[in-house]
Amino acid sequence: MSFLISLDELDHVKRVNGLQTIVDLSEATAISRPTWTRAIKTRRPTPDILNALADLGARPNKVLVLDGVQDICAA
Repeated sequence: MSFLISLDELDHVKRVNGLQTIVDLSEATAISRPTWTRAIKTRRPTPDILNALADLGARPNKVLVLDGVQDICAA
């Protein structure tokens, strides 16, 4: 099991900040477009991405989700 970036929270952060594209995310943060693209595709959190999301107002209790929750529930 591992933690993944919550796409719901990412969408929330984008909506609250009026950001529509990865380019908008890149311009609003110090994170490059390719780094945002990779983070969204893999959903793997990195310190830089988590810090950028925090700066944009991501809710700490919602920014990460546990990968494999379905496996736990099925057991």
